[in-house]
Amino acid sequence: MTPIIITVALALIFIGVPVAFSLGLGSLAALLSNGHLPLTVIPQRMMVNIDSFSLMAIPFFILAGEVMSTGTMSRRLVNFATAVVGHLRGGLGIVDVVASTIFAGISGSAAADTAAIGSIMIPPMIKKGYRPGFAASLQAAAGSLGPIIPPSIVMIIYGSITGLSIASLFMGGLVPGLIMATGLALVAYLYALKNGLGAEHAFSLKRVFKASIEAGWALILPLIILGGIVFGIFTPTEAGAVAVVYAFIVGLFIYRDIKFKDVPHILLRAGLSSAVILIIVGAASVASWLLASERFSEHVVGFFTAISSNRYVVYLLLLAFVIAVGMLVETVASAILLVPVLFPVAAQLGFDPVHFGVVVSIALVFAGLTPPVAVILYITTAIAKCSFAETCRFLLPFLAVCFATLLLAAFIPQLVLWVPSLMR
Repeated sequence: MTPIIITVALALIFIGVPVAFSLGLGSLAALLSNGHLPLTVIPQRMMVNIDSFSLMAIPFFILAGEVMSTGTMSRRLVNFATAVVGHLRGGLGIVDVVASTIFAGISGSAAADTAAIGSIMIPPMIKKGYRPGFAASLQAAAGSLGPIIPPSIVMIIYGSITGLSIASLFMGGLVPGLIMATGLALVAYLYALKNGLGAEHAFSLKRVFKASIEAGWALILPLIILGGIVFGIFTPTEAGAVAVVYAFIVGLFIYRDIKFKDVPHILLRAGLSSAVILIIVGAASVASWLLASERFSEHVVGFFTAISSNRYVVYLLLLAFVIAVGMLVETVASAILLVPVLFPVAAQLGFDPVHFGVVVSIALVFAGLTPPVAVILYITTAIAKCSFAETCRFLLPFLAVCFATLLLAAFIPQLVLWVPSLMR
């Protein structure tokens, strides 16, 4: 069944069929060719895998992000970032990275981060003199921090599949995420230096203080999420629920920039986004279960160990495999397909499971930023109103930063494991 699933799914993806339907039809074709398993396996496996307390965190964090995007909280975060780093050369580009980093601590999604901050930051960057393609590439890379900096939807999926502590996975992504953010800010600075783009304003403590007061309630939210998880006050799923309640209270009653008539539209948008992800999770989980029943992971182990007996060579081959799949298949679906296959391989090679989970998440982020799929590139290209080719022209330095972060996290485990070790 394995060749049928892979062939049918990839063929459908290449002709533009949505990932969830491609994987579902690939699984259906495999079942029909098998003849021994009932078709009821498909809805049963979908429901079994979606019916998870851990996965409930996904719609909560998406809803919290929608609330912030609808009101002025996102813009307040941008104003705060502008006050703090706007005095630096290339201020707008660095502001974009800082604001995206803060928003990543709330949404857990690259697409949500990109849409929320990109719609605010890309137009003024272009007006200031940044090339539209550069602005689009920068925002896509900065938005990619969403699945690395906690909370992370990809890590929620990894933890729900493997049974690992999602809190440990979250904290493991913190240092690599900050390293990547620093690298992206450096690229923005060097671009501004090369193209003669100046600072936004002189540094002013008064401006920073005023922006901190205005954005204070929004800045507290990621601290509540991270602090609550680190100190064991609530689980990641409960953190998502707390984030939603907090965001609604701030938007409706403190900032008063969200009206009660906006709530149904917010719930609808969050529901649609969550449904898309969970349908992909369900369809991918069926394909993953069928691959597992064929002992696909054992074939993968045999293939890679036949190439080399060196665990680090095999490790690099695994990461290359993750990137190759992630370039062709949407990030969430890639995680569902790959984790059950690669997790036993990593355990057999003796790698720490939390470390491996964070590294896989970063590898998928790198793959998701690389054409041809690269959904977030299409989002930022549309906002910047430029061609996809122009966006890709400026992509290389950002891919280099992401790849360097991947290598650092992969081969210096303490960068990942240090913060989780403080929780024990």
